[in-house]
Amino acid sequence: MTVIKIRIDFEGERYIGHGRIRLLELIGQHGSIAQAAKAMDMSYKRAWYLMDEFNSMFADPLIERQHGGRGGGAAKLTPFGADLVRQYRDMEARALSVFAKPLASIEKHLVPIGKPNPKPAKKSSQSARA
Repeated sequence: MTVIKIRIDFEGERYIGHGRIRLLELIGQHGSIAQAAKAMDMSYKRAWYLMDEFNSMFADPLIERQHGGRGGGAAKLTPFGADLVRQYRDMEARALSVFAKPLASIEKHLVPIGKPNPKPAKKSSQSARA
């Protein structure tokens, strides 16, 4: 299935991308940065730094953290964090809808998965002379 993944670049090298949104979604599902990191096959430290950087982009927080204790810490999405995920996924869905016809046209030319390309690239006359 064809998907469109959006990356939104803001001024100052700030961006929203598929991976950051997925991490937010998983934090919302698991209630834990550590569990979200594990689900993405990422270290807790990497996930924590990504969320810290992502969170610092906005005036409103994306997640609320409860520091660990006996049972470990917890994290949950703020209303703004949940809304950001929803808006991003809505933009992806709209993009897929807008580009459905051109994507279908491109997909017609794809070689089926697992099958060799029946038409290898042609050599240009310039490369044949070299």
